[in-house]
Amino acid sequence: MPNIFNVFGKVGVISGDSMEKWELKKLAVCFNCKKETDQIIEIYANQAFVKCSNCGATRYYILRRVGIEDESIIEDEKHRKHKYEPWFLEKTAVCFNCKKEAIQDIAITETKMIVRCRICGFTRVYQFHILDIPENK
Repeated sequence: MPNIFNVFGKVGVISGDSMEKWELKKLAVCFNCKKETDQIIEIYANQAFVKCSNCGATRYYILRRVGIEDESIIEDEKHRKHKYEPWFLEKTAVCFNCKKEAIQDIAITETKMIVRCRICGFTRVYQFHILDIPENK
């Protein structure tokens, strides 16, 4: 079943087998519970999540735009002033655009998540959407 998404009035289709769920972990201090623990990062074709493995606080990001960008889109985030420390990660995966296995650069900030192929420059920019902080039980 294809995954249909709408970004600012532009409809796109990403077939279910063209991009699997990516899951990464980053050891970091949670903004909510303040404990250093794994932050679970899940990236899909049209959305992404960052969830604390300790308290469950989750940041949701939705796809904002796609296109070909040069490496400056990641470098700019490294030099921009942020409220919280940004994360810069890498994942080797088959690129949705060029279909080659390549390093995908990933930048995660308090306002966005950027995923960019090092070979062809295909970039997905996800915008922070909502925060879910579970109630203590």
